[in-house]
Amino acid sequence: MELRCCIFNNMNSGKNKRYRYNKDKFQAFVPGNYTVIDAYALSDLPAAVHIIKEQGINLLMVNGGDGTLQRLVSAMINSMPEDTLPIILPLRGGTSNMISGNLGVRKNPMDTVRILMDHLESYERGLESLSTLPVKPLKITDKEHGVKYGFSFTNGLIYKVQQLFNKQENPTFSTVVNLITTTIGGYTIGSQSIKKRYSKISADITIDGKRYPEDKYLLTIASSFQRLLLWFRPFYNPDAKGVDSFYFIASAADPWLLIRNLRTFSTGKTVPPRSFNDTASQVNIRADSGYAFDGELVEDKSTDITIEQGPLLKFLVVPETIRTSYGITYKAYFNETLVSMHKRDNAPSLQAENPSG
Repeated sequence: MELRCCIFNNMNSGKNKRYRYNKDKFQAFVPGNYTVIDAYALSDLPAAVHIIKEQGINLLMVNGGDGTLQRLVSAMINSMPEDTLPIILPLRGGTSNMISGNLGVRKNPMDTVRILMDHLESYERGLESLSTLPVKPLKITDKEHGVKYGFSFTNGLIYKVQQLFNKQENPTFSTVVNLITTTIGGYTIGSQSIKKRYSKISADITIDGKRYPEDKYLLTIASSFQRLLLWFRPFYNPDAKGVDSFYFIASAADPWLLIRNLRTFSTGKTVPPRSFNDTASQVNIRADSGYAFDGELVEDKSTDITIEQGPLLKFLVVPETIRTSYGITYKAYFNETLVSMHKRDNAPSLQAENPSG
């Protein structure tokens, strides 16, 4: 496979606003045949997808947060055949960067691309392999808002915390940490304003054709990946998932019970009572609240959605020099038995190739 590489920058995402990881900075050191796109608004997405299609881009580096990736993936799936979707690498240009964290990407976007360039050139020379991880995104069919594709759905308590996050001025990852600790600590000391966040939502949930026997829930989570934020890896027996299902949690447990046992529940070591914690292929949710999808809020008074799986995507598994910085290995976040190796034999240098002719 001859690589045709593109870097997509969302200039409104968290870290890009502060550090200006833009087209000029990348073009100062990437090969001339890399396509680099700066997007400043949602209205720029169709033009970006058109470039990806027309240039036959097959390795797409997405410099933005989880919401950026969700919107770009949705736009590509809606306008490109599945077999033409590029290999994807999410860079850490957002605020929380859950998906890049699951792939072990720990360096900033500039350093990641600098290291990756050498790896990609070695691949083009036939000296190294590329590794990819197959992932099916969540497909959400919302009766009010249509179809979209992404990787992490939440409602109930987590959605309410995300609402607080979005109200902060210039939020950072530290804001996420502070909100989580404040929400947990506030409930412990009896703060009435925070206790309201723990009020259960009314919901009717059907999992793979079977109605779950609860009508009020503290939270629900659906995810394509093991890890959410911080240390939260709440899914029980995560390595059993494979590709053809997604993680799903629906909990009607008492909030105080969850807080007292936070460490074991948040790392998937045990499952709280009155909770579903397993994999699923289809979930239907009707609830009296909105929801969040990859951090993007749908602030409706009610929700009527179906969660399924979308088409197969391939994510690039980054080389060891990127993924083990800070002492964190990617193996903790996905089942490495699913990883595929791709080798190119007798290939010329990447710098010598020019896909635009």
